[in-house]
Amino acid sequence: MTIEKVAIVTHPKAYQHMAPFPKPNLEAFEAPLRLQMIERFLETQDWLGYENLKAPRATKEDILCVHSPYLYESVRVMSLLGGGSLGEAAQASPDLLRNSLASVGGAIKSAIHSIENSSVHAFSLLRPPGHHASSSTPAGLCFFNNIAIAVRKMMQEKGIGKVSILDFDDHFGNGTSEIFYADPSVQYISVHEYDYENFGLGHYEEHGYGDAEGTNINIPLLDGASDEIYEYALERVVIPHIQSFEPEVIAVSAGFDPHYADPVGNMNIDSRTFWKLGIEVRHLTEKLDVKGSFSVFEGGYNPLATGPSAVAYLTGLLGKEKPKLEDQIERESFESLDNANLEIIDIVAEEMAKHS
Repeated sequence: MTIEKVAIVTHPKAYQHMAPFPKPNLEAFEAPLRLQMIERFLETQDWLGYENLKAPRATKEDILCVHSPYLYESVRVMSLLGGGSLGEAAQASPDLLRNSLASVGGAIKSAIHSIENSSVHAFSLLRPPGHHASSSTPAGLCFFNNIAIAVRKMMQEKGIGKVSILDFDDHFGNGTSEIFYADPSVQYISVHEYDYENFGLGHYEEHGYGDAEGTNINIPLLDGASDEIYEYALERVVIPHIQSFEPEVIAVSAGFDPHYADPVGNMNIDSRTFWKLGIEVRHLTEKLDVKGSFSVFEGGYNPLATGPSAVAYLTGLLGKEKPKLEDQIERESFESLDNANLEIIDIVAEEMAKHS
């Protein structure tokens, strides 16, 4: 499989949904500007080969292939009412349903396009994000789980047997994990920030259930993880486990909030790591000769950082050399923190070796 260009899926009305809160409320950071800045940054990169595709709006039936009818109806009714809380950090607006259906539609189009055009990697550049939405509950700025719906539709309609999902958003994709936790045909790997003082979901002891034991892989890192730590996580856990799973499609929840300048995340990486993630996804698609590979935009809440991050990631997907971008500056590192994160990654590798 040779990737010569990237198809970017957008929608002209992806900017309408806005939560009615000012900063520093979490909901205020999931704003249209974070999407617009990526698009404007892409426009300045005339060397970057990509094509634009318009996202269709998903249907109610698309949503119900993953979510409960109650969740869909809740989003519909709250949008009709013009606002209201749908869950923790999940605030409705009059435009929520329309924007959410476009975001799901973009993910589905990216998935299908990637397998029907084997030389193309597709990237759904839409909002709101989705990986916190479980089968029945919106949460964390997410209402419908875009990537989960796209994966399920692809499997149902295109006969895809196995899919690996790599999630590098700063936060654990609890919704995606829950949806596929007992499904042996979907591998879910999440690299995320974790608070070991206040245990929560996303621990490395979560392996999957029943026949799916070993398909759920969490790499929960301490905050402040550096570029070198992410690279080690890729080499020690992510790459070998995707290779051993032998998926037909690779899907990516692309969250750019691990960036050191992000107001919501607490990691310490820059666009160099997003390039590394992109080029390793490319290498995996080539080595495994997969039928398709697609990415879905998740987090990333500093408009000045998401542009370089997305461009670096796309550059990696295209197999181009690592770009030198303005966010790539020297930053303070802490040996004790790095050592602790290296130990966590080794523990994850040892845990998952039991399921090989």
